[in-house]
Amino acid sequence: MRREMMRKIILKAIIMVLLVSASVTPVFGNELSAVWSRIYNTTEQLGAKLVVMQNIVDLHNRDMEPVITDALKEIIYTRDESLSFSERQEHNDLIRIMVMELGNLKAVDAAPDIYEVVKITEDDFLRSVAIVGLGTAGARDYADEIAEFLRKLNLEIIIIENNEKRESLVNACILALERLKHPDGFEPVFYASVGRYSRDSVAKADRALKNMLEDPTDLLIKIVKDDTPFSIRLAALEVENRSAASAERKTELANTAIEVSLIYNAVTPSEREYQTRTKVRACEMIRDLGVANQAAVQWLDLMLNSSENVNEIVICLQALGTYSSDEAVAVLSKYLDFHNERRALGILYKDERAIRECINALGSSGNQNAKPSLRMVEFSNWSNQTIRMAKNAAKNL
Repeated sequence: MRREMMRKIILKAIIMVLLVSASVTPVFGNELSAVWSRIYNTTEQLGAKLVVMQNIVDLHNRDMEPVITDALKEIIYTRDESLSFSERQEHNDLIRIMVMELGNLKAVDAAPDIYEVVKITEDDFLRSVAIVGLGTAGARDYADEIAEFLRKLNLEIIIIENNEKRESLVNACILALERLKHPDGFEPVFYASVGRYSRDSVAKADRALKNMLEDPTDLLIKIVKDDTPFSIRLAALEVENRSAASAERKTELANTAIEVSLIYNAVTPSEREYQTRTKVRACEMIRDLGVANQAAVQWLDLMLNSSENVNEIVICLQALGTYSSDEAVAVLSKYLDFHNERRALGILYKDERAIRECINALGSSGNQNAKPSLRMVEFSNWSNQTIRMAKNAAKNL
């Protein structure tokens, strides 16, 4: 109530000043800013300054940028340690509205002063506002600092016990880095998306990842190749798949994921599950994207002949089915020949899914080199359904 009364009194005084100025000569941008600067600088009480600044901010006028910047410099570089609790709140409120408006005005020149707020304030909520202000202003020179701050939050190098404050800071970093669209911010935002944060923060990070970079493939390849859990590698595949990267680039990451999944051994049951899921997801991407990158053939070959998981084998065969090259057909034919020989020797197969998937893959290749292996199915004691599939596949080549 008291602040509202003060606001009205100051508003009347401002109107009178402006009317007097306007009656003499039109008030242009630089003159208007000079008037507001004079009013702010001649106002002594902190509460009154806050009201004046609110009126300046409400103009949303780019000509006010120097006025707000000078006021911000004054208040952050001349710290008063004798302020009472209520005065400290008004002090922080004053900084808050200035920082927010400088961000909205895209005041990049004020970025050093906004960053100073990030460094010196003891109020984590105000720090969050300043971080967002840097992002809104487009202060790309401070992307590294914001990224490093989020990285420390992710690693719990910086520990914020209060959950609300921690979430405020995490969300601020995510939003700022999303707006800055700087490559250096991508990795910490990615780890925020898989971190132990609230569902809201994770959703914000997921959204930011889609908007930060059109093609994050190189950064995600680095994450997949790093010594990270397979759950992180699986998450990297999903981020890539949702990105605007080309099918060729997405396939490149999928190839890398399969390679890494075959090189590194998972130790725990949980990790082994994520390892399988990573291989399966990578093969799904290769199958669905249909790029047929030849670099993946050697890894699909290794996966096909080393896996004992039927689901892995089936999806691997489906991925190979998108290829028509001699190399891919040779891998498929070798696999089918091996099992033809085993079946001809009388070894029983309870599940012929993998064999039928291999037949489908060879049939869809359009490569004449597939015919000999397909024809041998008829003489290898497979079920009638499997034999019919092989005959039809060979006929369609």
